[in-house]
Amino acid sequence: MSQAFSFDFDNDIDDDVTYGVDGGSGSVVEEKHGLGLLEPDLYRLEDMLSTFPSCLTFTTLSLEAQDGASIHFPRRELYDIRAQLMAEDVQTGMDEMSVPGLSADDIMPNIYEGGFKTWECAVDLAKYLMDKEPRFAHSGGRDMQIVELGAGTALPSLSLLKQRRRRSDSSSSVSPKLHLVLADYNQSVLELATIPNLFLSWNLKPPTADGECEITSAVLTEFLQDLKRHNVTVSAVSGSWGTTMVPLISPPSASARAVNTLVLASETVYSPASIRAFTQVLLDLLANAESTGGDARALVAAKRVYFGVGGGIDEFLTVLEHMGGAGTIVWETKGAGVGRIIMEVVKASQ
Repeated sequence: MSQAFSFDFDNDIDDDVTYGVDGGSGSVVEEKHGLGLLEPDLYRLEDMLSTFPSCLTFTTLSLEAQDGASIHFPRRELYDIRAQLMAEDVQTGMDEMSVPGLSADDIMPNIYEGGFKTWECAVDLAKYLMDKEPRFAHSGGRDMQIVELGAGTALPSLSLLKQRRRRSDSSSSVSPKLHLVLADYNQSVLELATIPNLFLSWNLKPPTADGECEITSAVLTEFLQDLKRHNVTVSAVSGSWGTTMVPLISPPSASARAVNTLVLASETVYSPASIRAFTQVLLDLLANAESTGGDARALVAAKRVYFGVGGGIDEFLTVLEHMGGAGTIVWETKGAGVGRIIMEVVKASQ
């Protein structure tokens, strides 16, 4: 018989950062015996945009870098997602009860992996990238791929994208190509949260307050054209971590040009059952990038331990080293409480 158990997430999440979950219980529903995993699937950005409602409601999260500069991140409200689903219910038969993650549960293994929330370590990684972006996102003239595994609300990716746009807008030269891949277990998270957040973050200049954004075909067309002007392409991938996911994220390149790859992940190593699969995808992506002659590295943000579950950064590092990777701690919290860490990961041969 399946039982729910506590993850102690309530103490790990800043209420000001929680993504729209009303009175969450902090529970994780135990995996049901025999429940299948989701086969990975690839989506074009244009197809994701076609699911947008006529208006997006957002709140704005502001993060401050060490130099005092702030970046503002508009994030779609969960009640706005519920309103969209209720409006579409008559036409599609899909309502909020049929979409995993719109209940009080934080995690339902193999059903919903927490993507509608902005988790604490995602904020850590976004802020770290605000300060360290030149080291990780300047490609030296090469094309670049940024992959966020377990993207959810995609805060770390959006941190880099905003800084690239600001740099591109102030330069007369054409930026090298950037391909952004946003991967999450749930297609519904990608459609209802990840891609809307990407659109809002790019399109609103800049939002410093909560508000609404009207969606028209002209607005979406201008968004796609603006991405093209800045030499940015975007795709999305849903499904379980595994060998079939890697070709969707990083297909064999027909070009002989070297491509730099940066893989981002936050709060993805909480479950010992999935750490090996996650690590294999991570290392395969790095290996693919290295095969082009490009630079390849990853940043993984996580808690040192997830009480009640058994995963954490220490468990991940053990698996990583066993599978041929190497990790170095580049940032960590100080003081009492559950430690939070950002680890830079490369292939062990580097």
